[in-house]
Amino acid sequence: MTDSTLSDWLERLQSQHPVEIDLGLERVSAVARAMHLVPAPMPTLTVAGTNGKGSVVAVLSSVLLAGGLRVGSYTSPHLVSFNERICVNGSPVSDQDLLAAFNTVEAARGDISLTYFEVATLAALWIFREHKVDVQVLEVGLGGRLDAVNIIDADLTIITSIGLDHMDWLGDDRGLIAVEKAGVARPGRPCVVAEHDPPASLRRRLEDIGAEVSWISEDWILESPHVVTSSGSRYSLPESEGLLPQNVGAAVEALELSEVISLTQSLLDSTHCIGVPGRLSRHQYQNVDVLMDVAHNVESVRVLVQRLRSSPVTGKTRAIFGVMGDKPIHDMLSACGSVVDEWNLVDLSHVDRAASLDDLVRCIGVDNIADQGRFSTLWPSVRNRCSTADRVVIFGSFFTVAEAMALFNADNPTEDARDIVDS
Repeated sequence: MTDSTLSDWLERLQSQHPVEIDLGLERVSAVARAMHLVPAPMPTLTVAGTNGKGSVVAVLSSVLLAGGLRVGSYTSPHLVSFNERICVNGSPVSDQDLLAAFNTVEAARGDISLTYFEVATLAALWIFREHKVDVQVLEVGLGGRLDAVNIIDADLTIITSIGLDHMDWLGDDRGLIAVEKAGVARPGRPCVVAEHDPPASLRRRLEDIGAEVSWISEDWILESPHVVTSSGSRYSLPESEGLLPQNVGAAVEALELSEVISLTQSLLDSTHCIGVPGRLSRHQYQNVDVLMDVAHNVESVRVLVQRLRSSPVTGKTRAIFGVMGDKPIHDMLSACGSVVDEWNLVDLSHVDRAASLDDLVRCIGVDNIADQGRFSTLWPSVRNRCSTADRVVIFGSFFTVAEAMALFNADNPTEDARDIVDS
């Protein structure tokens, strides 16, 4: 497919493997060896967990970049463009980089079938090697132990929150899920844990692995806006927008333990305000206060609700909501309590896994729904009902937030959809 466009490649990758998710490392490891991607030629920091992975990656990457290192970062999923998943020095890689990487993976895989995520992971590792990055920061896609990212023996790992998500693949309780997350850790290497209430199984598994674990509230202490690392050093957290302090603190602890860079307060202070698009990100669009969040499980919805309650508005909070059908929708809605005054439902029927509008209406109740439809037609209706005292919160799925961001950026990428930094 040497003459194919990026769109051609992505369409093919969506359908070339029999199933979307096929956990296991045997196939992807074989191709990685053929591409000489293992062992990794540069230090690797791997981030696993249920929520907060992207936040940790953002802080790690920003500080390392501020310290003068060439940094490769790999995250998923993307919001608007696939290129967002693979960044070098904070910028998404070019289509040309991706095409070269995909063609290289294709040539190396022979008759081995790979999933979309496995190809993306191999492409990221190849691009980072070709760009000669000094350090690579990798976000686990699903679980940890059997995720494609885990073909790399990370020099340091971070485990964020442990929650109930992807239960069809990882298990139906936090104990089982924790064991899968712990699988990214390596014997004798640092593992920073940012989960305040770790299941006993996480402790047992990390002990069995022999990782050098640094636990929040035990080895490193969060005293927001400060963190006291396991060495006893006290740092002010770098400035961030929409990121939870425990995730920022975990990144600071990890940077000190990694010894990839000499950590100082002046280095942390030199980073610009760190944020992650679509994660508790506040915008002003067409004179409407908008909060977008990719909260798609109970734990992340609770964090969103806490944010909304901590910054109340005098008008109404109008929700635009769309979610995947395999999520605990009733529990997510229950977590919202009374913080939402009006519900508007996004039609995501073009996404195979999405919950139908009929299902959402049954969950929420028809009397509580103001409108429903595709985002492009739903937004004008919601906007026209808003006063300057109202706000709109868009959440429930990456797909929901992605459609909002695509529309806002297309209409006016430089002014209307500008970020707001909360005071």
